[in-house]
Amino acid sequence: MIPRATYRLQFHKRSGFDDAAALAPYLAQLGVSHLYASPYFMARPGSLHGYDIVDHSQPIPKLAMRPRFGEWTPR
Repeated sequence: MIPRATYRLQFHKRSGFDDAAALAPYLAQLGVSHLYASPYFMARPGSLHGYDIVDHSQPIPKLAMRPRFGEWTPR
């Protein structure tokens, strides 16, 4: 499938998976067909972009992913 439009989600301690899910219907109304996202692994303290990962085995704690994905198990 060829994307009609893409949108980048920025994950950090104040914007997580629940926020992205709430935004999805609005983005769909705008014509966005595909999403991509910043990394969601543990970045340096204070990072808002997430590309300065310091621990590839741990997600950002505040993203509220454990209730949905179970206990985090790194590969």
